[in-house]
Formats: sequence, structure tokens, C-alpha cells
Amino acid sequence: MEKIRLLLADDHALIREGFKSLLGKNINFEIIGEAENGKELIAMTDQLKPDIVLADINMPQVTGIEAIEQLIKRHPEIKFVLLTMHEEREYIMNALKIGVSGYILKNVERAELEHAILTIHKGHQYFSSVVTSTLVNLVNKTESVEIDEISPREKEVLELVARGKSTKQIADHLGISIRTVESHRINMLKKMKVSNSSELVRKSLELKIISIAG
Repeated sequence: MEKIRLLLADDHALIREGFKSLLGKNINFEIIGEAENGKELIAMTDQLKPDIVLADINMPQVTGIEAIEQLIKRHPEIKFVLLTMHEEREYIMNALKIGVSGYILKNVERAELEHAILTIHKGHQYFSSVVTSTLVNLVNKTESVEIDEISPREKEVLELVARGKSTKQIADHLGISIRTVESHRINMLKKMKVSNSSELVRKSLELKIISIAG
């Protein structure tokens, strides 16, 4: 296979040397350039057109995030990866927002870094385990908000929908109008971000908002 051409960007020379030495041990990789700030990263990427850019977040003149945000628009064929010590949610979300292919912490082992680069080169994304855990927790928090937003009356309607009751049957059972039942159903579709009643019931059961046992 052709060597994967890599560009490193970090404002600390020792860190660049460390990763250069680490990655240089793999015959499938070629370090074609090193940038020590965001401006250099932009210029060298435009000139050298590497396969993958590995960049730190905090760099002088232009940050890694700002540089990559510009470069992604100009070079959609290049894969951009943040190689950083930051594991805070704000940094991770900003990185995902601009469309990076990877987010890897600097304490990564050589084998994992090599695997990550090969995975990204094949067109996939790669995130360190800490980053993945942060994203899972974020999703869980989002789902908890959705559960909390379902009112007691909406839950009653939802349970009856899950049991296969018609709109009229639900209205008669709860002593409310057909229009009110429909209003509750439409509100729940919006809250749960689904498009029909079957998806609404499926997601509600998965999130344990309702139970139709018994």
C-alpha cells in the first residue's frame, strides 16, 4: 500500500519530535511536514496536501480548531484529527461541530494511535475511549430530558396508544376530546423527535417511559 502522508501540528517541539519518532516506526506512515502554529498549519496543508493532519487544539496565532475549520471547507478530501490533552466536553463538541475525523488524547499508546490513523484513512472516524464515554453520557442526558418533558397526561395517552387503542377509545377512556388526544400525540412526536406513533411507542419502551406489561 502507498504510505499515508501525515502532517503534524503542535507548538511544542518536543511533542512533535515524540510523535514523529513514534509514527516513524511504522513503514506505512510518512511524516511530510511539521507546523508549530495555526498559520503554518494552514499554509502547509494548502501546499503539501497530506492525507491526514494531526493537530493540537491550543496553538499560537490561530488555534487548531480555527485552522481545521477553515481547511475542512477547502480540502474535504483530507482527514483532520485533533491530538490533544483536552477531554472537556466543550472542546469535544466544538471539534465534532466542525467535522473532524478523530479526537485522540496525547497519552495514547503507539498501537492505538497507529490503529486510529489506519481507521481514519479508510474513511471512518476514531475517538479515544474517554471521548466516547463523554459522548455516551451526553446522549444519556439528552434522553433523560426527553423523559422529563413527557407530562403525566401525555404518558397516559402514550400507554393507551401502545396498547393499540384508537384515538376515540383513548378520548372516551380519559374523558377528554379527540382533538386533545391528537394534540398530546403531536406534542409527544416533537418531544421524542420521531415521525409516527409506532416509532413513538418503540422509543418510549426503549427509554422505559412506559411499560405495557400486564
